[in-house]
Amino acid sequence: MKKTLKFFLFGLGISLSFWWMFNFSENTLENFLYAQISAPLNEIPEIKIPPKVEKPKPDLQVKADFSLKVNKNNKENILLANSADLSLPVASLTKLMTALVVFDNSQDYPLARTITVPGEAIKQSEDFGSLKIGDKLSVENLLRIMLIESSNDAAWALSDVIGTDGFVEKMNQKAEALGLKNTHFINPTGLDIDDSIPPSYNFSTVRDLALISKYILNNYPTIFEISSLNSYEILDAENNFHHLAINRNELLNLNSHVIGGKTGYTDTAGGCMILILKDDNGNHIINVILGAVSQQARFEEMKKLVVWVES
Repeated sequence: MKKTLKFFLFGLGISLSFWWMFNFSENTLENFLYAQISAPLNEIPEIKIPPKVEKPKPDLQVKADFSLKVNKNNKENILLANSADLSLPVASLTKLMTALVVFDNSQDYPLARTITVPGEAIKQSEDFGSLKIGDKLSVENLLRIMLIESSNDAAWALSDVIGTDGFVEKMNQKAEALGLKNTHFINPTGLDIDDSIPPSYNFSTVRDLALISKYILNNYPTIFEISSLNSYEILDAENNFHHLAINRNELLNLNSHVIGGKTGYTDTAGGCMILILKDDNGNHIINVILGAVSQQARFEEMKKLVVWVES
């Protein structure tokens, strides 16, 4: 009996020892963890995430520039914007809106319609286009002459079909419909008018011009397809050779991403340019510059912009 009691008391002692040790260890661990969790925040090591390095912006010698990326779902992303809402003369970039109005009014401008070039068209200041009074050409070929050669005569001849004043009114109505609050046109060519009351030129902003370009891409991509042609044999209404239209846009063959654009220049506007790219993922990048110091400078500055966009 005594022996049994000794074994019982010995076992009880061992059990109590284990119980005490377990509780002590558990409490010690809890206290340790609590101390770590409740440690002052300033004792926790700071994890430093390296800042995102942005590529330096291009140093463009222009009055305003804008680069807009438009993805396949029509979502916009502004890549670059300087003086984006500054109204400036746009010279022959005007002719994109002229072409847009022609396509918008297809009932008056079926592409096969023959137009006789009026004397007023030939009075426009012109170095290109080879048009003469009485020439008969289709709407389609006048569009090619206007967009490839930037012909002022062709732009005026197109507007004359419905009356130039009414045509210009439609240009401004379209600008208003597109929500362009800083754009206004006084003629279909982009030429400055020295003897007019202010303003004496067509004006817009790089942002507005990008939005016009986006609208054209979505609705009348043929306009930029025509503008991307290096040359085109123009035929008259009787299918006789008229002349070879030559595109003077030096950046059309810059790389495989260029799909069209438009150039412009007057003494008032300086060098102006729109260049449209399409990347390997099908996104469009619309690049606009206004106010380069010369005709040649517009190509140099736009090339700098394109290199930056694609870097």
